[in-house]
Amino acid sequence: MLVRYKYIYFSTAYACPTREQQTLGNKTAYILYFWGQEERRDIKAIHLLPDMAFMKGSLRKIFRFLYYFVYGSSGKKIVINGEEYTVSAHIARGVSSRIDEAPLKVLSGLAGQVNVLFDIGGNIGVIAAMLAKKMKAGSVIYSFEPVPLSFEYLQDTARVQTGNARIVPVNNAVSNATEKIYFTNDGVSCLNQISAENTTETIAITPIRIDDFCRANNIVPELIKIDIEGAEYLALDGMRQTLKNNDCIVVVEIHTQQLTSSNIDNGMFASLINDIGYKAYSVNGNEIDSNRIMDHECVILSRKALQGNLSGANY
Repeated sequence: MLVRYKYIYFSTAYACPTREQQTLGNKTAYILYFWGQEERRDIKAIHLLPDMAFMKGSLRKIFRFLYYFVYGSSGKKIVINGEEYTVSAHIARGVSSRIDEAPLKVLSGLAGQVNVLFDIGGNIGVIAAMLAKKMKAGSVIYSFEPVPLSFEYLQDTARVQTGNARIVPVNNAVSNATEKIYFTNDGVSCLNQISAENTTETIAITPIRIDDFCRANNIVPELIKIDIEGAEYLALDGMRQTLKNNDCIVVVEIHTQQLTSSNIDNGMFASLINDIGYKAYSVNGNEIDSNRIMDHECVILSRKALQGNLSGANY
């Protein structure tokens, strides 16, 4: 006797599949969707096999093949905020046509003034590709991403992007120590974060300190972007000497809930900022109390005073 039907909904409009399960009457429905858009263009299919792990893996391979078959290995041109960019064909249809976050506006306004940018939390490379177009010819972005699938897409975007800056993918997490840490990793999602324990759905990754990376490669970043889901304090702690010895600008996205769960508080940020001799600013360019860092979604650290409303910068 055949197993009962399972209805599988899937869409090629997205890049990184995850799964949620629902119930339709007495049947089980699985929705496979891809990160990047809320809209779903679903195709109904019937599947007779109960092994969803196998189905997920097979669909992912088919999607990846189709992207490359249709778009070719030269990447896919997409339009974000009215400008054209070339990104990996694996992710092209999962990228929103509008990205309005204040940190990106700040970074876009500053990127044209620097030659070396550190992108800590590179993910799939879309932000790096956008910033590469704003930077000077011959400049470079070092994009740090530890999770295997995200790094694969980051590498491909770095290969095909056509901005002024060269993107150098670095397959490392960034922290204040080099002991192994665990990241969530289901093998198909590009949205991952540090995990408190080692499980079947985590991977062990050896992080690096930015101080060590800069020393080993004789590099000094002028602009640093940090967006790493609650590990931002650890990353800053691991670049103290680099920041102390140089006039860098650091744009940090603050994930208060994750920081709090890791026992990081405002006092720790204040002590670090005071130690490196920097001040904290809001995206509007106003100086803020370093004891209130975690009250903000994004802060800018700089030794020099910032001028104007940085979040109003043109893309």
